[in-house]
Amino acid sequence: MKQLFILCSFLIVTNLHSQITTGRFSVEAGSGPSFAMRETGGVRLKYGRGFDGILALDLAANVGLFGGWATSSFSSNGPFRYHESGVIYGVQYTIPAFTGKTDYLLRVGKVFNHIVVTGSDRRDLYFDSGYSEGFYTSGSIRYLAGRGWLITGTLRYSLMNTRLTLPESIYPDGTSGSEIIIFMPRNFCLSHLGVRVGITKSF
Repeated sequence: MKQLFILCSFLIVTNLHSQITTGRFSVEAGSGPSFAMRETGGVRLKYGRGFDGILALDLAANVGLFGGWATSSFSSNGPFRYHESGVIYGVQYTIPAFTGKTDYLLRVGKVFNHIVVTGSDRRDLYFDSGYSEGFYTSGSIRYLAGRGWLITGTLRYSLMNTRLTLPESIYPDGTSGSEIIIFMPRNFCLSHLGVRVGITKSF
């Protein structure tokens, strides 16, 4: 985080004049599926769905800063759901298209997220991990639709390590009526890919 802050400060200072004359602000929203990369903490996460909302500021012709909020929700091989949500932020680099109305956007930065464990019906709250840092990167293809509107397709990756006290169901006499929920501390590494389709408005 310290290295990222130093890099952002350097870009702001060295490109202050460019920011005033060429700075552009954009608002982006995208949604789509999320896929956990591996089993973690004894839990196999299934297909999920996520949403990203991002604000970005161009400091120079192709370099900028971004920040926003993101969430993903996963079902599991047990009776629980896992919800990741929080802040994403970092630096971005735009690769202009040689021809046509398409460009490419690369981002790298951090997540500051927490994981909430609920019942499969999303009503009962079993655990909240509290916020911790992780890694974020993404690549986007953007199509200029006109008047500052862009249609975006994004492949994103995030990695977050934390410690959860995970709920588990046990059945002492082997019947559903004897279900008991116990809590077990586990290391939890949420590594997942996401596909986001959305829109961006530049000002």
